[in-house]
Amino acid sequence: MNRIPIFDSLTHPTLDGHWILPRYANRSNIDDLLKNMQLNNVQWAFAVGMSGIGSYEESSFVKLIKEKADKKLFPVAFLDISNIANSYDLDVLLSNIKSLGYSGIKLHPRIGKFNLTHPLLPLTIDKANEFGLTVFLCTYFYDNKKDSCLNNINTLIQLLTTIGTKSKIILLHSGCVLLLEYIEIARAFSNVLLDLSFTLCNYQGSSIDLDLQYVFENFDRRICVGSDHPQFSLENFRKRFEHFSSKIELEKAENIAYKNINSFIANAINE
Repeated sequence: MNRIPIFDSLTHPTLDGHWILPRYANRSNIDDLLKNMQLNNVQWAFAVGMSGIGSYEESSFVKLIKEKADKKLFPVAFLDISNIANSYDLDVLLSNIKSLGYSGIKLHPRIGKFNLTHPLLPLTIDKANEFGLTVFLCTYFYDNKKDSCLNNINTLIQLLTTIGTKSKIILLHSGCVLLLEYIEIARAFSNVLLDLSFTLCNYQGSSIDLDLQYVFENFDRRICVGSDHPQFSLENFRKRFEHFSSKIELEKAENIAYKNINSFIANAINE
């Protein structure tokens, strides 16, 4: 157990320690996150800020991450594409994010209130790559808003055909219950890395477990794992990783645990 270090692709420490719902009160405390990372051999993680949650503020958030966990946590800024008017505004915004010390940007259709057909979305992904910022796109599209139906497999494929072939993008949650469909999408687009955060822990005991075992065994070079902390504990995250990785070769398990994502983000860590 815990023999393989993990690079957690999605954690959410917050400035005030709180998360979306009252039951998560103080579970996003950065000190507790770091303690549990050590206990579960999670050596590195992306720390992703979320607009309107946990008192998120761009400058303060990156300062907290750098002061508490430089080289352990890599800060990711929430990008509100709905407030961008043109390419000039986008350049200014991304330049500021980069200068603050962020490692990437998070694009969240539900919270950001945009859909995958947004005219500036392809340019945003391409420009972020030019600035050396890792792009994370949430693929949990389920919502009761009128335009939420515009976020689906077809519009995602259309988006991926529109961005530059060298513009890398991490698809957070890998479509959740549509995991196998996302595997087929990733086969077609070499610039895509599939993240299993949320999906790895949320559907335990369901038929998704068979899909997860399939991708661990057969798609080990194109996936990475995340906890989506504090939605799920790092202890449970580690147990789920061990459950699926115990049935595959060590090399495959290491690819999934940290090697794929490290290579994808231009080798941020040193083995």
